[in-house]
Amino acid sequence: MDIDKDTKKQEDEYFARIEFEKRQKALKEKQKQIKSTERKKLKEEHWMHCPKCGMEMVEITFEGIKVDKCSDCLGIYFDDGEIDQLIAKNKPGFLSRMTSVFKD
Repeated sequence: MDIDKDTKKQEDEYFARIEFEKRQKALKEKQKQIKSTERKKLKEEHWMHCPKCGMEMVEITFEGIKVDKCSDCLGIYFDDGEIDQLIAKNKPGFLSRMTSVFKD
């Protein structure tokens, strides 16, 4: 009788694993479908809003580079590569050393 209990336990574990994998696959498919829609919606909601305070940001040109500046807290935000362009236009120094900390 112990063999039947062990066999039943193994079968239950097998079917539980199969059910989990099935649900996990369905969830991944659902996430994949809504990901692009959700990303588009989030971009529309948050586009040009300050990540610190949520207020609208204004694009300003500084040394030929477009930089985002918050209209409320006055935070300044760089898109990917913009700070590197700024460093390249100026002599390397503190800013160059500081940005090297944040690079991969």
